Amino acid sequence: MTITAVSSLGLQNALTSTLQSEQSTLTQLTAQLSSEQKYQDLTDYTPGDARNLINLQATATQRQAYVSVITTVSNNLSVYDTTLTDLETIASQAQSLANNNPTYSAQTAPNIAAQATSFLNAVTVDLNQDVNGRYIYSGSRYTTAPVQDLAALSTSTLSSSIVSDGQTVPSYDSSSLDLTAGGAAGTVTVSGSVGGYATAQTATITLGASPGTPYTFTLSSADTTTSAAASDLAAQISAIGGGVYTATASGSTITVTDAGGNPVNVGSATTTTTASDAYATDQATIDSGYTVNYGITSNDPSFQKLIAGLRYMQAAGNATDSATYKADMAQASTLLTSAISGLQAVHTNVANNINTMTTEKTSQNTALSNLTDQVDNIQQVDVTQVSAEITSLETILQASYMVTGDILKMSIVSYL
Repeated sequence: MTITAVSSLGLQNALTSTLQSEQSTLTQLTAQLSSEQKYQDLTDYTPGDARNLINLQATATQRQAYVSVITTVSNNLSVYDTTLTDLETIASQAQSLANNNPTYSAQTAPNIAAQATSFLNAVTVDLNQDVNGRYIYSGSRYTTAPVQDLAALSTSTLSSSIVSDGQTVPSYDSSSLDLTAGGAAGTVTVSGSVGGYATAQTATITLGASPGTPYTFTLSSADTTTSAAASDLAAQISAIGGGVYTATASGSTITVTDAGGNPVNVGSATTTTTASDAYATDQATIDSGYTVNYGITSNDPSFQKLIAGLRYMQAAGNATDSATYKADMAQASTLLTSAISGLQAVHTNVANNINTMTTEKTSQNTALSNLTDQVDNIQQVDVTQVSAEITSLETILQASYMVTGDILKMSIVSYL
């Protein structure tokens, strides 16, 4: 039986404690070398360093969020920039076409109509641009294409499409519904684009002999087509007529009669399509207390004038007499001239916003870099130094293991 010397027990305990401490230090150094950070747990830092880390990391997260917002806005602004360039080109070319063809020619008129139709198709595409599934010219109606087929619009609503001010949705807008009164024939024709309303639309119709009685009714989002809207309106007119008037629908035409089945004089039919969501421009907060308005809506006055000008040009090209052609083409030229000026102003705002985003993104990234440096000053370790410490500690540990082994072999037999 081997008996270890009593005097060596304390030495063994001391060496074991030292080995455990050195092994713990080696584990910590290895973790630091792997992560390049002093500690993985905030509780291992001093209270002051831990508090600074929390504050710095929270600030960095906020800065990164601003950068993400700026990136998204910049993508939208890039599409605005491209489409506005195209719209300015269209307006300029159309204006030249109008100015160079002020008088009627049976040979050139059809070509002018075709060119105007082509321009309107291009404008439709530009204003219905979407970025990541969001229509950027729709105001807050992100999922609704803002503009209907401009080339297919009826010229009967041409004059109502020229709206320079106010919160009235123009007839080309996808939330617009135009009602035209049929007078003594007792008919109301539904025209324009129907359905897709983000908010309910209201309309007023005046029935009966002059001055007549005004009735207000609602157009819901369920009205998805002209004929469906006509059917819906017919039901509403009958309901609000209280049995005095009855309305029946055939396609997009509503016929209104009295209790005896006689046509009722329709004094007027108007829509109130304020659709505030169609005018809600996008905003973005790109820094603390710094919000930028950058959105553009399809019913901007410059777009309204461009579209109206092109529609007058299209009407002129379809005219068969000199007087109509000349009047429509003169109107087209005037509107297109005003549209060019308006488009340039809108484009200038976009350019300014692009510069703002570029500057702000640079500023945010610089701030993020500075925050990262501050965090690194607290967290990061000197990899070279840690590697050297690990090598040194491994050497010490190996020596400690050898010494411990020798001590464990010691017994009283060795001294007999």
